Amino acid sequence: MNRSLRPPTLATLVALLGIAAAIPVAAQTYRIVSPDGKITYSDRKPTDPQLKTRELGKIVTAPLLPQTAEPFDLHPATTLRPARPDNAEGFAPAGDISGRPFPPGLPDAILDVVVHQFFVQTLIESCRLHVHSALAERYQANVLNWRDRNADILSKSNRITFTLFTGEQRDTLRATARTRLAPLLPPSNAADADKNQWCDRMNTDLARHQFELVGDLRVAPIIAYEER
Repeated sequence: MNRSLRPPTLATLVALLGIAAAIPVAAQTYRIVSPDGKITYSDRKPTDPQLKTRELGKIVTAPLLPQTAEPFDLHPATTLRPARPDNAEGFAPAGDISGRPFPPGLPDAILDVVVHQFFVQTLIESCRLHVHSALAERYQANVLNWRDRNADILSKSNRITFTLFTGEQRDTLRATARTRLAPLLPPSNAADADKNQWCDRMNTDLARHQFELVGDLRVAPIIAYEER
């Protein structure tokens, strides 16, 4: 029997295990940037989508959408939003479900549509609790008319969302949309009279086409996107 093929002895195995145990295992360390720019480090990856997180020594996908301090305006934008850099703070641009970069401005445009959808849904779910049945029917009619007028953009936005975005990215979109819409809604502890006034004002503006997606230049990337 060839001695070079003999199995290792027990002493050899013990020695090898001792060497392996002595080799330090690199711990994962994450660099975390909060919305206000504060940088911290942790051995645990945060789950908050508003935080920019990067595992040191690796390039990972950036948060899908950047944090913004500007209040969201539900009225149509008359100018295109300025392009934001694709790469900052060492992060790689966010990719779609196939790993390819998103078309410029597309995630932000989808977010704008989702914010409007949540706003309109709020008018149905919340405002009808504070008004008489006749007004509730008028609110419902205003919402249906809005959806009809903006149906093409809503439909295309939904198709893109479920074609290009992962489940996690869709969750990020919805969470970000709720965050951006919250300051525009009346406080939960507001008096009923104040809520009634807000509901009536918002529904009147909705009926007057103040919150249209058609003609809003922020959704231009959706219109320009060529579906496969």
